[in-house]
Amino acid sequence: MRVISVTPAGRRRYLAALVPHLLRQRHIIDEHHWWLNTNDEADTRYVHEVTAGHPDFFKICHKAVCPDLLMGENIWRFYRDYSESGTLYIRLDDDVVYFAEDAVENLVRYRLAHREPLLVLGNVINNAVCTYFHQRWGLVPRAWGRVGNVCMDRYGWKRGGFARKLHKLFLDELRHGRLERWKQVPLPIDGVRRISINVISWLGEDLQNVPEINIDNVDEEPFLTEILPARLGRPNAACSEALFAHFAFGTQRPCLEWTWPELVEHYQTIAEQRPAVQPIGEAALKLVRDTAWQTSKLANKVRAHARKHWLPRKVA
Repeated sequence: MRVISVTPAGRRRYLAALVPHLLRQRHIIDEHHWWLNTNDEADTRYVHEVTAGHPDFFKICHKAVCPDLLMGENIWRFYRDYSESGTLYIRLDDDVVYFAEDAVENLVRYRLAHREPLLVLGNVINNAVCTYFHQRWGLVPRAWGRVGNVCMDRYGWKRGGFARKLHKLFLDELRHGRLERWKQVPLPIDGVRRISINVISWLGEDLQNVPEINIDNVDEEPFLTEILPARLGRPNAACSEALFAHFAFGTQRPCLEWTWPELVEHYQTIAEQRPAVQPIGEAALKLVRDTAWQTSKLANKVRAHARKHWLPRKVA
């Protein structure tokens, strides 16, 4: 069985953490393909440079971004070229910033042993549904907010402050060698409800006869996690032993990038297997930035409340 991994690409800031992990998986992955779907020249140049450095492993599949389509619809257009029989595909977001050393191997083994699910998903740090199970298992404090078993949960998907705490917790767990307990968390996901597709795998032949494969305006995530598995009677499943970390959803990114811009660099250090170095003053800077962030959010709420309730209303 051929194994090809793919990434809709790409933001070079996060890809710098993803690439070293991918290169260490060449004993499992035959090729990694960049689904190049960005208009950013610097990001495009980075993808080409990385590919030129390892042309036997990295390949580029380019499709121009269609401004009339949603992001998920633009990405869906790539799937039509990734449905070959005898091929196992793994899709990773471009901001998957950490792989456990055995994550890909465990995902492939589980996928081959469990062919009934349409998709097999990874166990992803900072994926709201996975976080729900991590919290139930006692790994994530409930005092941070009770995460619901829904894709776009108000804590696990929406709040950047929650994501920051989660990443700090996970980095501490990495530092102290406590990964195994995260791999032991049962993940009995509802295989026909929406879940974020940060890490997914499928068998090429399973998409060959899907009528929508050649239609552009299909939003990949709801289609692959709700509509198609329900239609086929093949609920998706998740592999607990395939442990990855996802940086942030768009809802979380402004807070994370403002209050802890060094976070992605910590993951890059781990990916490149360099000695961890705590930048001088980072903790104090985080505190100052967080205070500024919270103050600005509070100020915005006060202003919004004032506009709604206190300012004179125009008389028609």
